[in-house]
Amino acid sequence: MFTRFLALVTLLTLACSTALYAAQKPDDREALAGLKSAKVIFDVRVPDVEKLVFNLKLFSETFEGMVSQGVKPEMVVVFRGPGVRLLTAAALDEETRELFRALIKKGVRFEACAVAMRVFKADTGGLIPEVKLVANVFNSLIGYQNKGYAMIAIN
Repeated sequence: MFTRFLALVTLLTLACSTALYAAQKPDDREALAGLKSAKVIFDVRVPDVEKLVFNLKLFSETFEGMVSQGVKPEMVVVFRGPGVRLLTAAALDEETRELFRALIKKGVRFEACAVAMRVFKADTGGLIPEVKLVANVFNSLIGYQNKGYAMIAIN
């Protein structure tokens, strides 16, 4: 008898906690409370196109999520590491290029590191026009962080 009672209580507890969890909706209000704008610089070091595409979509979702909550995002995306080889017309399809263009229309800026392009033997002449070539992304990271941009590493 006690075992049945314990089993019933356990099942009800699990059912209630699952129902409560399922009813929750994602909410960023606490983190964004009081903000009119937010500045972020993404330090991107992804090695393949699939991760690049995933993150471009995530940047867009992040941008839209902030806007929908009344926060104006200021976003800069910098690329360094071997992934800079992905930023050439030869490496990207039109669908991926369109992800860049859509973000640019929202005001997102993209930079590629000339040092990384040299080290990883990427063709600077083939760099897509959506991405600005800068001398050294470390300088960008230093400068933007000193201007109040939050830095998020993407590996």
